[in-house]
Amino acid sequence: MDPDTSKKVKDLLGLMDGISSDIDIKAELDRIISRIDTLEEQVAGLVQRLDRMDKLHRDKQELLKTLRKELKNLFP
Repeated sequence: MDPDTSKKVKDLLGLMDGISSDIDIKAELDRIISRIDTLEEQVAGLVQRLDRMDKLHRDKQELLKTLRKELKNLFP
């Protein structure tokens, strides 16, 4: 093979390797983005659960406060 053709073949093979690497990187980025989306959804779900638990806790504290007042009124 003449040197010019050999160089062109090497360049083409290098280009193909670069494209293959780019495709692999894109696939990996897509997997990472998908995982991030899943984690964001899970975090949002946890935030909602914590908000509900916080509200329940506040409601129970108010109930306890009311019960304390009622008990104090029963036994002055």
